[in-house]
Amino acid sequence: MHIAIALFIVLISTLLMFKLSKIAKTKIFFKKKIVYINFQFVYQTGLLLLALMILFLLYLFYPVNFEHFINIGDLSAPAKSVSWLGIEEDETWLSLGLSLSFFITAITATFIYFQFKKSNISFKAALPYLPWIILFSLTNSFSEEVIYRFGIIIPLYGSIDTNFILLISAIAFGLPHLKGMPSGTIGVVMASLLGWLLAKSVIETNGYFWAWGIHFAQDIVIISALLLSSITNDNKYEEHNSLP
Repeated sequence: MHIAIALFIVLISTLLMFKLSKIAKTKIFFKKKIVYINFQFVYQTGLLLLALMILFLLYLFYPVNFEHFINIGDLSAPAKSVSWLGIEEDETWLSLGLSLSFFITAITATFIYFQFKKSNISFKAALPYLPWIILFSLTNSFSEEVIYRFGIIIPLYGSIDTNFILLISAIAFGLPHLKGMPSGTIGVVMASLLGWLLAKSVIETNGYFWAWGIHFAQDIVIISALLLSSITNDNKYEEHNSLP
């Protein structure tokens, strides 16, 4: 029953996210803003409302697990060793969280760079939009952590083995990236590994700090790249329309 509830939350939320994405492409709130800011404003507003509704339902049906995980957590909690990832016995989440924040962000930035290499985007063009980038990264990372971490961990914790919870979170987070960013098979693998690590951080620290923080750092990179791509496309469109 608990597994069915967790899968239902993830499935419905993912479908609603795709629906929100389509709706957001047709709504214009800021006529003088670039297309991508309009899109993200509508999309993030809807996504945040969805996340808050899920949090309310989790609190209603799983109050004990809700209170257990909805906090910052122990930032220096011991991390369970994972030999194939180089996580050793005596490692803590303070050192592991900082390392993951740096290396995963660097890997994401490298992957995104090669995806957008041929677009001739100017990275300096993103600076005026930095407040928007930070805002959207905060809301997106928060909402997705609610859906793909808390929406799975809170209903399942104490009911099934932790390894299965990590696996479910990894798969649920990875599959939508077939059409996400990063995209394709590599995107799915990268997102699945990230989802597994973030779920591991939540369970082992009993809190959201590292999961949200690491996710936020990835979204800064991704949303910056998508914003720059949008700026480039908008400029090309304006140049084309201005030709005699």
